[in-house]
Amino acid sequence: MRSYILLLTLLAVGVRAKPGFRQKNYSKAIAFYCRVFSGPNSSGNYLDVSDYIPDLSLTGIDNDIESVSQTGLWLYYENVDFNAIAGRMYFVHGIEIDVNFPSEYSNIVSSIRYVGDASNPNSDSWTLYEGQYFTGDEYFGVADSASLAYLDNEASSLVLTGLSPWTFYSGQSWTGSSLCVYPDTDHDVGPQGDFLDFGIYPDITTTGIPDNAIRSVRKGCWGRIAKPPPMKVEGRAKNGAWGYVDM
Repeated sequence: MRSYILLLTLLAVGVRAKPGFRQKNYSKAIAFYCRVFSGPNSSGNYLDVSDYIPDLSLTGIDNDIESVSQTGLWLYYENVDFNAIAGRMYFVHGIEIDVNFPSEYSNIVSSIRYVGDASNPNSDSWTLYEGQYFTGDEYFGVADSASLAYLDNEASSLVLTGLSPWTFYSGQSWTGSSLCVYPDTDHDVGPQGDFLDFGIYPDITTTGIPDNAIRSVRKGCWGRIAKPPPMKVEGRAKNGAWGYVDM
């Protein structure tokens, strides 16, 4: 799991790279940010979030989020450690997007994390999650991976960012059966014409990949193309979308 860092009103610290993964330098066409608010319509107390927060009780805004202003894809979990214990989850993705949480998802959030590469939200990346609905541990990559270490045969959900498809294999070192998945479930266009692309799969079996069956990943389309159903959302605008999943 990535280390987490908070940007509070009186504290600013640097972001540490996740061990074991390559990072690329990109010119930032889109500013990646997240501000959460204790009131609706971006009102009340707020917290600027720059990285993962597995336990919001350390920030003073636990169970106290009613609206957000953000760019990128952010996941808001009812329970600590990204719903290590099953719970509700609200997601928001977009560019300069402001969203009010519905009443049943207001004042419940206890952990937060983002998806993709914070240095460039629309760079090509893949993130596999241990549980369905993006819960539990994760494995993040921006390049080919011959094995998945601690998430070998353990992935149950998936998010892609950027424009490139990725091929997922049932064997290590790109062997076994394969399936090609595109980041084409969502396309957000910002006010300046910038864009974000996502492939959001809360249940990996909807792509045709069996649960807990991925052992390696390769950039590009090298197998049969997956054709998953559209992802359901609560609301959608030109610059983003938002919704929820329950466990």
